[in-house]
Amino acid sequence: MTDVEQRVDAFGRPEQPPEPPQPPQTLQIARWLWIASVLVGVVQAFVQLLDRERLITELRQLQPEMTQTDLDAAANSGIMFTFMFKALTLMVYVLLSRRMLEARQWARVTLTVFGGFGALNAVVTVLTVTLVGPALIKQLTGMTVSGVDVVFAVLVAAVEVAAIVFMYRPESNRYVRENRGRRSQPPRTVL
Repeated sequence: MTDVEQRVDAFGRPEQPPEPPQPPQTLQIARWLWIASVLVGVVQAFVQLLDRERLITELRQLQPEMTQTDLDAAANSGIMFTFMFKALTLMVYVLLSRRMLEARQWARVTLTVFGGFGALNAVVTVLTVTLVGPALIKQLTGMTVSGVDVVFAVLVAAVEVAAIVFMYRPESNRYVRENRGRRSQPPRTVL
């Protein structure tokens, strides 16, 4: 086995590797906004799933031949699937925001695309409810779109748009540009 040679300074002291540059505050804020957008979505899902009777009624309208036991099982499965999906989404956003702090351009682009889809979803939701109305939506799809759904869609979109703005502020762009090729230890984040 060979020892890895350690670099020394002019006085023979071991050189310390340079500290990796710290991401600017704007990227730190963007990271927490991305995570907050998912958490707001979790709250939305929780609020929607609290109304179990509405969920069972919608399932009954979609599948009138189902028994009460089947409806309960379908509602439970839907609730579990929703929370598992939200947990997976949170993990993806945490990973992507972590890579964004490491100056990975692909992570910023991916988050921007996700945020763009979120904003588009909010616009479509608001326009559909405004132009068509909740009654016609229920008649056509069998699904109820409430004012709470619209408020949460707009709130999530606003948080995601804010995260995008912080990701592309001049100091964020400078940090990503200057550290694009760096493959050192991940930056320390301030909690």
